[in-house]
Amino acid sequence: MLAYVFSHRPAGSVDVADYEAALRRFHATLASAAPAGFLSSSTFRVGDRYSDWYLVADSAALDALNEAAVSGARTPVHDAAARMAVDGVGKLYSLAAGEGESLAGFETHFSKPAGSGYADLYERMQPFTGRPGTSLWRRMMVLGPPPEFCLLSPAEVELARELRPEALRRDPI
Repeated sequence: MLAYVFSHRPAGSVDVADYEAALRRFHATLASAAPAGFLSSSTFRVGDRYSDWYLVADSAALDALNEAAVSGARTPVHDAAARMAVDGVGKLYSLAAGEGESLAGFETHFSKPAGSGYADLYERMQPFTGRPGTSLWRRMMVLGPPPEFCLLSPAEVELARELRPEALRRDPI
């Protein structure tokens, strides 16, 4: 499972309630005629920004999602939301551990310590990823800004300082 995550914020002159309503309309329209490989999408307020999470079955589904998001009946609702957004940046994540369908209440971004291997890190994360509603996502192909990992969890978790964690509350809109 992959997640395309698009982070953005409303332009300064945009009413937040109007922005959130436009985002909800877009996601509802996308879900009503889901492209091949599309699993789900959600928007969360994270700090002063918004994150749209698009879950897809595999990399082939990204092409279908990219086309579907801006065509047909979705064009006007996509364009209405896009006109209100600024500072957009995208990331591509792969599900590394846990249950991907649960996009829980906190996201903790962190980096793998220099010199450590991925197998060691995944083993270190098992106490967290074994919990219900928790998932670990790894940034793919160095697409998007660091850090490399995002741990989604229903409650805030405390990770070792050497991972340089940054926990942020996620509020669904």
